[in-house]
Amino acid sequence: MNLKKQQLVAVSLAVCCAAALPMQAEAKKKENKTAGKPQIVVSSVPQPRAQKQVLVQKTPVETRRSTTANQSSAQVRNVTAEPQQKAVKLDSRAAKKAAKQKAKEEKKQAKQKKDKKQKNEAPLTTKSGGKQNDKAGSTVAAQGAMPKATGTAALPVGYQEIGIFGEAVATKAQAVALLKQSNPDLKLSCSAEEIVDLYWQEAGREGVRQDLAFAQALVETGFFRFGGDVKPEQNNFCGLGTTGGGVKGAHFKTPELGARAHIQHLLAYTTQKHPSTKIIDPRYDLAHAIRLERGLCDTWYKLNGTWAMSPNYSEKIMGVWQRMLAVEAAESKADKNKQDKDKHEQDKKDDKVKQEEVAAAEQHKMRELVDELLKKNK
Repeated sequence: MNLKKQQLVAVSLAVCCAAALPMQAEAKKKENKTAGKPQIVVSSVPQPRAQKQVLVQKTPVETRRSTTANQSSAQVRNVTAEPQQKAVKLDSRAAKKAAKQKAKEEKKQAKQKKDKKQKNEAPLTTKSGGKQNDKAGSTVAAQGAMPKATGTAALPVGYQEIGIFGEAVATKAQAVALLKQSNPDLKLSCSAEEIVDLYWQEAGREGVRQDLAFAQALVETGFFRFGGDVKPEQNNFCGLGTTGGGVKGAHFKTPELGARAHIQHLLAYTTQKHPSTKIIDPRYDLAHAIRLERGLCDTWYKLNGTWAMSPNYSEKIMGVWQRMLAVEAAESKADKNKQDKDKHEQDKKDDKVKQEEVAAAEQHKMRELVDELLKKNK
């Protein structure tokens, strides 16, 4: 019996193995087919009822596909797009930052260049620590306040190129009129006409523009009001030797010598040639030496930061000069009106004289006729 049982068990095992072999072969085939495909992971996270969503993720590829109940087609989004966009944003920010830094550096270099230029034009310093300046030392603030202009005069076109030498454009009459309008109470030892004549004489001798030299004197003295360290009796019309703090500067005996010293100081800035008259400017040699070293000023514009530290010093001179020229238009209009009036009066007188002459001639003829009639009756 035992032998029969063992034989039955062996036969059963053989039958089971024979039945299992086809199933194992089929499973192995399926496994081989799916071996090259990516594994599919189904998310078990619960989704809202309104939007049922099944997330399908392929592990080998960095893409993600999402499908919903309302969408029939799949939407594929590249996960690597976000890092690329962030990289682009970072590059643009870096470029903007670099451009801003470059602009800042250029502005800093321009400022350093400007400071260096101003330093080169700064006054020399003596060993004792005092400033050694070729400028007269005075400014409008030290001499006296400029009177307010009645109208804003525009600067002439190309005024930066107007030279210190040349012929005057404004006339002496215009200069006198401007001075009287701006300062009717002149406290000089000469009249307005005389001081203008002196400037036209001294500047004309050296070839300097008389009208602009006189305009500079008006700027320096506040239209000869002074009011600072310099007093009218000093005849110092360009602040020679004044450095502020009560320093009165140079003193000249007459207005003629004061105007001459002013013109000589201009020549020290402008030309290598010495003045044609005896030098009475006490700062001529210093000013001339400094300008020969740093460069001559052949235009009024170049006096900015040299004659005076003001960056718009020449513009003040040009403004006064423009006001001087504006007086010409006002005077011409007044003169024309006066001339028209005088002509009208003269015409009236001439007409009256003619009428009187005609009446006298008629009376003479009547007398002659009467005399002839009397003679015939006799």
